[in-house]
Amino acid sequence: MKAKQANQKEIGRVKVSDTEELTATLVDDENLDLRIFVKTDSYSRPTRMGFRFNLLHITNPFFTFDNWTESKRLVDKIDKVYNQL
Repeated sequence: MKAKQANQKEIGRVKVSDTEELTATLVDDENLDLRIFVKTDSYSRPTRMGFRFNLLHITNPFFTFDNWTESKRLVDKIDKVYNQL
Protein backbone atom coordinates (compact mmCIF):
# COMPACT_ATOMS: atom_id res chain seq x y z
CA MET A 1 0.00 0.00 0.00
CA LYS A 2 1.37 3.39 -0.98
CA ALA A 3 1.49 6.24 1.56
CA LYS A 4 -0.27 9.49 0.74
CA GLN A 5 2.13 12.18 -0.53
CA ALA A 6 1.92 15.37 1.55
CA ASN A 7 1.11 18.62 -0.23
CA GLN A 8 4.02 20.94 0.65
CA LYS A 9 4.46 24.63 -0.20
CA GLU A 10 7.70 26.31 0.77
CA ILE A 11 7.14 29.68 2.44
CA GLY A 12 10.76 30.78 2.74
CA ARG A 13 14.37 30.08 3.70
CA VAL A 14 16.95 31.73 5.93
CA LYS A 15 20.66 30.98 5.46
CA VAL A 16 22.16 29.58 8.66
CA SER A 17 25.62 28.67 7.33
CA ASP A 18 27.34 27.84 4.05
CA THR A 19 25.69 24.41 4.03
CA GLU A 20 22.49 24.92 6.07
CA GLU A 21 19.24 26.83 5.69
CA LEU A 22 16.20 27.09 7.97
CA THR A 23 13.14 26.36 5.84
CA ALA A 24 9.49 27.17 6.54
CA THR A 25 7.01 24.94 4.73
CA LEU A 26 3.22 24.72 4.80
CA VAL A 27 2.22 21.03 4.78
CA ASP A 28 -1.31 20.00 3.71
CA ASP A 29 -2.51 23.58 4.37
CA GLU A 30 -2.61 22.91 8.11
CA ASN A 31 0.92 22.30 9.42
CA LEU A 32 3.84 24.73 9.63
CA ASP A 33 7.13 22.85 9.33
CA LEU A 34 10.35 24.61 10.41
CA ARG A 35 13.37 22.49 9.53
CA ILE A 36 17.09 22.69 8.85
CA PHE A 37 17.93 21.88 5.20
CA VAL A 38 21.49 20.68 4.55
CA LYS A 39 23.20 20.87 1.17
CA THR A 40 26.63 19.24 0.87
CA ASP A 41 28.33 17.03 -1.70
CA SER A 42 27.12 13.87 0.04
CA TYR A 43 23.80 15.01 1.58
CA SER A 44 21.18 17.38 0.20
CA ARG A 45 17.82 17.25 1.98
CA PRO A 46 15.92 18.29 5.11
CA THR A 47 17.19 16.97 8.42
CA ARG A 48 15.29 15.69 11.43
CA MET A 49 16.18 18.92 13.25
CA GLY A 50 12.95 20.86 13.20
CA PHE A 51 9.45 21.46 14.48
CA ARG A 52 6.01 20.89 13.01
CA PHE A 53 3.08 22.89 14.32
CA ASN A 54 -0.54 22.10 13.53
CA LEU A 55 -2.03 25.49 12.68
CA LEU A 56 -5.66 24.42 12.81
CA HIS A 57 -5.87 21.99 15.71
CA ILE A 58 -7.96 23.36 18.53
CA THR A 59 -5.79 21.84 21.30
CA ASN A 60 -2.68 23.66 20.05
CA PRO A 61 -3.32 27.12 21.53
CA PHE A 62 0.00 28.69 20.54
CA PHE A 63 0.17 28.42 16.74
CA THR A 64 -3.31 28.92 15.33
CA PHE A 65 -4.55 31.39 12.76
CA ASP A 66 -6.90 32.82 15.41
CA ASN A 67 -4.09 34.01 17.67
CA TRP A 68 -1.31 34.62 15.15
CA THR A 69 -0.86 38.20 16.42
CA GLU A 70 -0.01 36.97 19.93
CA SER A 71 2.23 34.23 18.52
CA LYS A 72 4.12 36.81 16.42
CA ARG A 73 4.60 39.00 19.51
CA LEU A 74 6.31 36.06 21.24
CA VAL A 75 8.56 35.53 18.21
CA ASP A 76 9.41 39.26 18.30
CA LYS A 77 10.33 38.96 22.01
CA ILE A 78 12.56 35.98 21.25
CA ASP A 79 14.23 38.02 18.50
CA LYS A 80 14.80 40.93 20.89
CA VAL A 81 16.41 38.70 23.53
CA TYR A 82 18.56 36.99 20.87
CA ASN A 83 19.80 40.34 19.57
CA GLN A 84 20.80 41.35 23.11
CA LEU A 85 23.05 38.29 23.57
